[in-house]
Amino acid sequence: MKLRTNPAAGLLHDELEARQISAAKAARDMAIPRSRLSDIFNGRKGVSADTALRFERYLGVSAGLLIRLQSEYDLSKVFADKGPQIQREIVPAPKLALAQ
Repeated sequence: MKLRTNPAAGLLHDELEARQISAAKAARDMAIPRSRLSDIFNGRKGVSADTALRFERYLGVSAGLLIRLQSEYDLSKVFADKGPQIQREIVPAPKLALAQ
């Protein structure tokens, strides 16, 4: 199943909103371009490891959690977009025979 929105971006957006922190202020405070947050929140970019670490320091949101959410989102997109093609093109390697 393809996730429609990036859960990592949604979590970060909601956390900033709950704390009444603008994206511009967060970007300044985290020493990143405002455009990076805009791209993440608008689905043009994912949450990188660098950005995840910055958010962990800034908001206390686990960088590992953000990376896992991003990875699951990326995998769901590829699975939906290319899964059937990969199923058709790739023949699985033979399984190892167990010695008896």
